[in-house]
Amino acid sequence: MTRGSRLVPVLAWLLAVGATTGFIAPPDDGAHKVVAGRQAAVEVPPSKSPTLGFVPEQGGLWRLEIPHDAGGDVRTVRGRSDPPREAGRTVSVRVLVEVGLGIDGQEFARQVMATLNDERGWGHDGSIVFARTDGEADVDVTLASPATTDALCAPVATGGRVSCGRVGFAVLNAERWAHGAEPFLEAGGTVAEYRRYLVSHEVGHVLGQAHVRCPVPGAPAPVMLQQTLGLDGCLPNGWPALGG
Repeated sequence: MTRGSRLVPVLAWLLAVGATTGFIAPPDDGAHKVVAGRQAAVEVPPSKSPTLGFVPEQGGLWRLEIPHDAGGDVRTVRGRSDPPREAGRTVSVRVLVEVGLGIDGQEFARQVMATLNDERGWGHDGSIVFARTDGEADVDVTLASPATTDALCAPVATGGRVSCGRVGFAVLNAERWAHGAEPFLEAGGTVAEYRRYLVSHEVGHVLGQAHVRCPVPGAPAPVMLQQTLGLDGCLPNGWPALGG
């Protein structure tokens, strides 16, 4: 048997694993959601394959190459978690991902919830805490390709570059999740820190927070400053508790 012929069954097995046990399951009955303005959830089972090798430091991505248009098939990441502590209000969160991004949905969901429930997050004052659900929720957090982000955020103009938060849902641009944003990185931030900012900022909009300016050059940026576009002399920051 030649080397090439030995690779054929291996490649076929890998493709089968990716299709059936990767971060997202293929439709088993044709039921899926193609974006038409606002997504409706279809469940995504948890990832069961260690062979595909997502990297937590990459936000759960298997690869950093993000397609401009992944097709608009948006699905819920299956799973639930209780709030980690008591607070004045519990906000339920449903996490969704677009098929074709090359991300482990469970790891993405874990990072989203870890950010939201961090002691430096929106609940730092004890006012709110977040619980994850795969049913109807107060807040949907969706990771989407640039083109799908534009469709979901409309009429907000995201231009394939930025993300959005609106009443009931936040859409995170997967290009930004993978690579961060130049102004943030040039000011000394890291991509991991930018991901915390991205979640906090867009969910902040869902919670009713508006954009603000840099109050004092050299201070940590308020999380509602548009740090994707520029920091105006402030320092990169992804935590509501640290930026004033």
